[in-house]
Amino acid sequence: MNTMHSSRPVVVGVDGSPSSLGAVAYAARDAGWRGVPLRLVYAHELPMYGYLPMGMVAYSVAEAEHFQEQVAKLLADTAEQVQQQFPALVAIESKEVTGGPAGVLIDESRTAAVTVVGCRGVGGFAGLLLGSVSAQLAAHAHGPVVVVRPPVSDVEPGPEQPPPSPGPRGPILVGFDESAASRAALAFAVDEARRRGVPLIVMNACVPSEQTSAAKKLADAVAAYADGGLAVQTRVQVTDNVEKAMVDASADAALSVVGSRGRGGFAGLLLGSVSRALVHHAHHAVAVIHPSED
Repeated sequence: MNTMHSSRPVVVGVDGSPSSLGAVAYAARDAGWRGVPLRLVYAHELPMYGYLPMGMVAYSVAEAEHFQEQVAKLLADTAEQVQQQFPALVAIESKEVTGGPAGVLIDESRTAAVTVVGCRGVGGFAGLLLGSVSAQLAAHAHGPVVVVRPPVSDVEPGPEQPPPSPGPRGPILVGFDESAASRAALAFAVDEARRRGVPLIVMNACVPSEQTSAAKKLADAVAAYADGGLAVQTRVQVTDNVEKAMVDASADAALSVVGSRGRGGFAGLLLGSVSRALVHHAHHAVAVIHPSED
């Protein structure tokens, strides 16, 4: 079903890997909560034909046509499964795009409500915690990005085999440090918690000398969201390892939300140390929010 819709869609990268299928399920549920279309995007490089330098692979026209048929079938089958599982979706759009997957999804993010990607696609190496596409998207996207980290069956328990998920109705965790990116993350997390009808945990992980000021910062930040029936919990975590504290806290959250770069980050960095740690090691889904988000 390729019905166009005026609302910004939830975009998800599809490549047939277990990780991308987990991302599709997350994106479909999110699109349902938002009441917007779901857009399935399959991106691939243009096949090469004819004689090529040694070491490069040439594809025949027949092979290219077979590939196109496989892609079309994958998108059609995925759309059908999603429609059956989430019948209340406004619309499901399928899109095949020629180009590098990271670049295509970054471009799609310009008009997306949220862009969703799995933690590792079909081209990933088993030892990697995060695929190149998800890493580039988290750093360069033009809107909110969710990296979905579902259990992966072909690896031993560890960062790629997280504990059982608290489920979509679990609490939302957001890191807050007064930076512009963390304020954008807080606004996104508040909307997400209200949409899902779940509690919100606003956390500041800090060194001991900042404990008192951190508590006041959190209280001031959440004061504007006190009304409206949202259950908000503030949490100050005293630690010498902020990254580990946030990763540990993610174990009990259905979604962890973080700004792309905190107040301690260097201006030239696209992802700060905390956001990078979460997209690589969080136990469940992570949303990365850039400070320029509307």
